[in-house]
Amino acid sequence: MRCERCDQADRLPVRRAKVAEKQGRVAVVLGVPMEECPACGERWLDWDVARRLDDLLTELLAAGAEVATRHFDGTSEAA
Repeated sequence: MRCERCDQADRLPVRRAKVAEKQGRVAVVLGVPMEECPACGERWLDWDVARRLDDLLTELLAAGAEVATRHFDGTSEAA
């Protein structure tokens, strides 16, 4: 699908990290599937991916660790 922002390239499937911070706590979800425009860098998430990402980030931030990471596929680590 063509990029709606720049119309210079087709969107490509990629996996990227997403980060959230709240009250001094940091949550990182690695390997989030999304589409990205190689020309302008705009990114798009599927609705189901966005919902799961929101749930994961909320869970990680509530866990109490200063920094917490998890892979989108389910693997977790806390620091």
